[in-house]
Amino acid sequence: MEKIRLPHSGRGNGTVPVSHAPNSAATVVEIKSGILSAFYVHGLIDTPDKLEQGQMLVTHNYGGHRTRAIVPRKYTHVTVKRPTHGSLFPRWKLGFRASGSLPELVKSAEGGHPNVLRYAGARTTLKLEVLKGYVVLTHRSLRGEGAKELHRSNGPFRGTVELPGSGLIEVNCLVQWSVTLRQ
Repeated sequence: MEKIRLPHSGRGNGTVPVSHAPNSAATVVEIKSGILSAFYVHGLIDTPDKLEQGQMLVTHNYGGHRTRAIVPRKYTHVTVKRPTHGSLFPRWKLGFRASGSLPELVKSAEGGHPNVLRYAGARTTLKLEVLKGYVVLTHRSLRGEGAKELHRSNGPFRGTVELPGSGLIEVNCLVQWSVTLRQ
């Protein structure tokens, strides 16, 4: 995973203003935790006229790795919240990037935590494999709009998923997963 600068940091709960990507690119939040840290990241609308917690963007599990998720443009902030169980004061660092800076999915990708993949090809199928745990695969336009759930299951799962074409693929999975484009 290509690393970016993570200028925001905290311990425990926290709120960070979103630095949205310029022009029409989608905004991706990238988060790194301490080894014994677990937390949830939600979108937040915080304007003079409105304060509203949004959807959960990503669950970050123990391990000290980096995770990625798309931040819809409607959110002005992201909040980091510790779970009611687990680490008392999770450590975290986060930053934002434009989706165009993500590496392109050309053949295959794998991981053990949530990620966002950029695909610039035509309609195709991909092979998805998850040995245990749950997985949710979501497709969005390259602008980060129009979320369409492609697959949701509890592992183990090995099978094909229809990919509608170019876009961003969110892999929400806390265990080992892999995707391979079918040729």
